[in-house]
Amino acid sequence: MAEREVLTKLNSVAILGFHDGSAGQVEAWFEEATGYHIACFVHEAAEPLNIDVAAENAKRATRRMEYPTLTTFKGRPFIVSDNWLEQLIKLGINKVLPLTPNNEVRLKQINKCRQHGMELVSAIHPSVTILDGATIEPGVWINAGSLIGYKAEIESGVLINTGAQIDHHNVLKQCCQVDPGVVTAGNVTLRECCHIHTGATIINRIEIGRGAVVGAGAVVIRNIPANCTAVGVPARVIRERG
Repeated sequence: MAEREVLTKLNSVAILGFHDGSAGQVEAWFEEATGYHIACFVHEAAEPLNIDVAAENAKRATRRMEYPTLTTFKGRPFIVSDNWLEQLIKLGINKVLPLTPNNEVRLKQINKCRQHGMELVSAIHPSVTILDGATIEPGVWINAGSLIGYKAEIESGVLINTGAQIDHHNVLKQCCQVDPGVVTAGNVTLRECCHIHTGATIINRIEIGRGAVVGAGAVVIRNIPANCTAVGVPARVIRERG
């Protein structure tokens, strides 16, 4: 991506990631809701992406998923590079919105941005309800219709998708991910980079370990250790990862 092709302003933000279900959604309302300007999308990779759009859309009932070209996504510049951070700095962009889907990769990107003095910004949909005493660090995405409960703590890099309910005194550590319709009761802790899939329910005072995965529709009534996958009602561990 040639530098002259990226339009930058004082309030310019680079979005890390390009999936139409996350970064694509955000692009539709982010500027109006926040006043920031989306300068570009970024994908960390050594080689350019070459996506067969017809083949990808054939996997879905809808044909409306959007994918990047070699140089653009959603009509905006698309940077594909291992040295993306250096490129952003050279362009004068010092703000990033981290939406890379892979939790571990997103955490590494956030740490790299911090080391270079980049500012993390959040994308919180206007329809989100945030109750008294909740604290939300910069660099999170909270999608439409979600609820963040009383005195909940949301750390940087957390992704909370449509209609999730994060109840009182929850602690969501860096770069965990919560899919649509998830419900967590009070005093739940989600450790770094864990992933709670669609419609799962977690009862009160439960801890989900670092890097753990909770399957869609699961009901969690016991703590889930780090790097484990748990599914079912009630949820049980079916896989442990080194």
